Amino acid sequence: MLSTLCSIDFVKRDEETKKYTLGTALIRCGETARKSFNIVNVAEAVLEELNDTIGETVHLGIYEQDHVVYVKKLNGKGQIILSSQVGHTLPLYCSAMGKAYLAEQSEEEIRQYLARTKIEKRTEHTLTDPEELIQDLREVKQRGYAIDDQENEKDIYCIAVVIKRNGKIEGMMSVSAPMFRITEEKKQKIIASILEARKKIESKLNG
Repeated sequence: MLSTLCSIDFVKRDEETKKYTLGTALIRCGETARKSFNIVNVAEAVLEELNDTIGETVHLGIYEQDHVVYVKKLNGKGQIILSSQVGHTLPLYCSAMGKAYLAEQSEEEIRQYLARTKIEKRTEHTLTDPEELIQDLREVKQRGYAIDDQENEKDIYCIAVVIKRNGKIEGMMSVSAPMFRITEEKKQKIIASILEARKKIESKLNG
């Protein structure tokens, strides 16, 4: 058991003393838990209000090692329940929350991320060309929210924004819905509602 824990960095063995100490993976887990606890506590009431207003699935996520980690999920009011779960991870390049995060980085940082990441075509709509993705992120930055139009999962549409504390990204928030429920009117309602929700959460974080 200790050998297994050592192999995944949860435990570290000193070869001279033969003693074991806690590994770096536990530090990462603790930091993730700390960040998610803070943002969930502050954002929960606003997320519930957003969920009631839109009637679709609301997610809260944080950045962790080139991925988005779900830390809160509120199911939509319809019959269809999305498969996402708290603790699951998403790639940055094809998810709305991930693209919202990437759009806040410098172009050099984005290119570094793309260079170290295996970009896979998860659906027929996934952007896999680095230059197309960078241009898409420029547009995200300009308009203030990101769109995942079936790029991560077929038939699922998602809009996301970053949440900042003192100018630094604290987390990301999204609204996801099945494509058959998405109309232009619904898109505009989601955009207006999620931007208002972000305003409220950031006011609490920075107040």
